[in-house]
Amino acid sequence: MKGHSYSFCKICSCDFSVSHGGRNDVRQHEQSAKHKRGLKAQKYAQEMSPFVARNTTEADKVINAEVKMAMLCAKNNVAFTFCDDFNKCVAEIFPDSAIARKYSAGKTKATQLIKGAIAAELDDELAKTCRCQPFSLMCDESNNRKTDKQFVILARLYDEATLQVTTRFMEMPVCNVGNAENLYEKLSEALRKRGIPWENLIAFNSDNASVMKGRHNSVISRLKTSQPHVQDLGCICHLVQLATGCGIKAAQVPVEDILVGIDTHFDKSAKRCEIYKEFVDFTDSDHLKLLRYCSTRWLSLLTCIQRVLNQWDALQAYFNCLEEVERSAKVRDLASHLRDPVVKTYFMFLNSALKPLSDFNIAFQSEGVQIHRLEEEMCRLIKRILGCLIPARAIVGGPLRELRKKIFQSVRRFYEAVLQKMFSSFPLDHPLLKDPAARLNTTPGTVERLGALFPQLHLSEDRLREELIDYQVTDSKQLPQEDKIDRFWGLVRKDVRFSELPRLMKALLCIPHSNASSERVFSMVRKIVTENRMSLDNSTVCALLSCKINHSGPAQKYTPSKKVLKDAKSATNLYNRSVNAREPHE
Repeated sequence: MKGHSYSFCKICSCDFSVSHGGRNDVRQHEQSAKHKRGLKAQKYAQEMSPFVARNTTEADKVINAEVKMAMLCAKNNVAFTFCDDFNKCVAEIFPDSAIARKYSAGKTKATQLIKGAIAAELDDELAKTCRCQPFSLMCDESNNRKTDKQFVILARLYDEATLQVTTRFMEMPVCNVGNAENLYEKLSEALRKRGIPWENLIAFNSDNASVMKGRHNSVISRLKTSQPHVQDLGCICHLVQLATGCGIKAAQVPVEDILVGIDTHFDKSAKRCEIYKEFVDFTDSDHLKLLRYCSTRWLSLLTCIQRVLNQWDALQAYFNCLEEVERSAKVRDLASHLRDPVVKTYFMFLNSALKPLSDFNIAFQSEGVQIHRLEEEMCRLIKRILGCLIPARAIVGGPLRELRKKIFQSVRRFYEAVLQKMFSSFPLDHPLLKDPAARLNTTPGTVERLGALFPQLHLSEDRLREELIDYQVTDSKQLPQEDKIDRFWGLVRKDVRFSELPRLMKALLCIPHSNASSERVFSMVRKIVTENRMSLDNSTVCALLSCKINHSGPAQKYTPSKKVLKDAKSATNLYNRSVNAREPHE
């Protein structure tokens, strides 16, 4: 507008003077021929909003398709180069689709959609949850020797939307110098940049290495300076594996050497494998692949022993072949062990003795809540081992007089070493394992002592005692009929009578019972970073892990939010700007 003495007409899109007559000038303009022509033209003109709305909706559908395709690639470990080929042929595959014609997400854009939009929102949701409720941390360090070492950080928390305890991926920074100071700094930085307070941390779980669990100079000792009330149960699966290893060593039978020697002999030798097939046919054994024993894989020992026992006759015949025996000292040692009836009897004993240990390990590698069963199952395992005797079928058919002394000495040493390790390392008397969910056997004092372990929850002792008594006297039919304990307490919380007791229980259920989730992350990394994808940046790998772990459902059920769609539109542009900013100017 020209000034205060002029008015602007939206119909005519022009200024006119009102300095002489004021309102009369406005009335005169309304009666002018120009203004009447403008009104008539506006009456028959179509609005632009339908066209703009249709274009906006179509653009959103295109970006929605690109985001869902990026999530599909992340969930299924699809190489980003596939996106380039798909981008070129999608319009030809769906020629009648307007979305397919405008689809344009190659490898660069798909990568940035995952990093800048999908994973960014999932990480923001995790940070927001951890800032307002208690959670536990689970950590582990990779043992890579040729590449960068990675330090995975997971959070275990209660998801109020699904009423379940879930494990979420937080970060996996590179930490090549894995001492306590550096690992703690990586952990602290992960919380600090997300604005997560130490006060909400209730428990920490990792493997039982000294750098993690040492008394004086470890990650847990430094962590307690930031959160003195953090709880640590240790990894029960790792403790069982250590107890098994102690028993194997104490028995003084070279079980691990035999398993490794057999695998090394046949590994990468097609000729030896082909010759061995003839012995398998001759002894009428099953054609099963000999498994590789790895001491760091908790369940590999029993499966390898079972496979060797299945093909014992074929292996014995093969390694006792005169030509093979004369060639190598290692082959002669294997042949000697396979001929020894004591070794075979001990293998048969381990096939029986390791089953309760393996069953226990399988049960507590579960992602589900198991901490309420931990004390009971530990005691049951120890009792099974205490009362376990070698099966009669394990020694039938052998020279009993010669075997009896040697085999029973090995059996006794095995059981003694396993039990000694269990009694010294299992958290049998830990106060956290006193389950207040055992309704009639729990006293108010027990619950008060549990609540005192978590002062960061700010629980009211009086209210907690009243709710426990109310919970105990309530008819079980009036309580939620739910088998899963995490969902049970989520439903109890919806009852107005209970607030403090469900808060305490949900915090207890978030405490990890093992470190298996951290180990699974490294298995995922091996599937992501393959020989054909060795150039993936660590930030890209972290974004892919966030998509795989933090979105629990399949890719087809992922629905991008408005924020993801908004960030997706600018993700590639931001990446290109950052690349151009890093390039040197001529």
